[in-house]
Amino acid sequence: MKGLRFPRALCSALALLLLFPAGCTVSKGSREQQQKDLVKEDAPVFDRRFKELTLEDLDLSRLWVEGYRGPRAPVPLDNHTVADLVDSVKDGVVNLYTLKLEEKNIQFGFSPNDWLPFRIPLFSQVLEVIPFRVPIPYQEKGLSLGTGFVINREGYILTNAHVVHNATEIFVVLSEGRGSYPARIIGLDSLTDTALLKMPPVGLGTVLPLADSDDLRTGEMVMAIGNPLGLRHTVTLGIVSAKDRVTQGLDNNATDFIQTDSAINPGSSGGPLLNLHGEVVGINTAIVARAQSIGFAIPVNTVKEIMALLVLGKTERGWFGAAVEPLGPRDANRLSYPGRDGVIVQEVEEKSPASEAGMEVDDIILELNGKKIPGFQVFKRKLLGMLPGMRVEFVVYRGGLEIPIASTLIEKPR
Repeated sequence: MKGLRFPRALCSALALLLLFPAGCTVSKGSREQQQKDLVKEDAPVFDRRFKELTLEDLDLSRLWVEGYRGPRAPVPLDNHTVADLVDSVKDGVVNLYTLKLEEKNIQFGFSPNDWLPFRIPLFSQVLEVIPFRVPIPYQEKGLSLGTGFVINREGYILTNAHVVHNATEIFVVLSEGRGSYPARIIGLDSLTDTALLKMPPVGLGTVLPLADSDDLRTGEMVMAIGNPLGLRHTVTLGIVSAKDRVTQGLDNNATDFIQTDSAINPGSSGGPLLNLHGEVVGINTAIVARAQSIGFAIPVNTVKEIMALLVLGKTERGWFGAAVEPLGPRDANRLSYPGRDGVIVQEVEEKSPASEAGMEVDDIILELNGKKIPGFQVFKRKLLGMLPGMRVEFVVYRGGLEIPIASTLIEKPR
């Protein structure tokens, strides 16, 4: 029945014809329907200019502008500080309007129990068991709002994957009435809820630099700009409420989030979370509907790690076959490990690259590809951007020794 469409006028006519009230109703699709890929990757909305490239072909050094590295003086605060900051960055924030394909349900049929003038207990119980109304999926197009921000002069834009998921058309609206332009999807990654778009390199103003989000401090002031409820280029100010936040309520345990009390509402998704230097520290991505002043943003360092996947349009991660957990004091003491950094291996799957490379349970991973691993969240983030075929080199602590282990990632067996 996929693709079958029942106009609402026809639905009402059928109800009248059958003389049963509410015989045909339209409802929003299930969560599974909302997450289903309805637009194929060969659709015109996708830009596959880098499709034939490999990781070795990529040079990402000019794809975005790096923020300032190292210590610097605090930003002085007065009544114009935020206003000046807004003026300096607003041209780099864009509003996104997408026409999306959506799958919903028609409840076709009738419930005799609703038709009867009164309820007969036994008869009613029978009617409640028999499915008189049958959900029939159909597709229609709807308008969705979101936000994005420009990361270079060639018209590349970062936003959330859910903003453009199942989009058939995307329009970028620039600030200050500088026009609207079509955009296409270079790549999107539902695991990190991140997408890279491309618009024509015309009318562009400010390019927003990407900061080092690991340098953020809890309590630091941040600013969000977005398109909440269609109110274009709305600015909100708050602080970093917490870092490395993992919450079941976001249905995403793969990434850690920046928690902020800077207001993030529907339509703000995909907009930048900025420090007071005008640098992007995160992508605003979610709200907790029943909470007050609790918003979440994807750390921009996570986005940098998976940028190659977005450019290549890949979604399959490389598989190593070892399960790790945060290293606690009890395990460190049990294994006579004198440090605090690293993660501990809890399981190694048979016939996996990890087992064939000689990794063992209770190994403490200290380094990955020459970089120190200070903790679990950093290690998990590093793995997000790794594709099948990539070479990985570990240094593990085992029995008082530091042992090198190397292997090549593969596709996870189905």
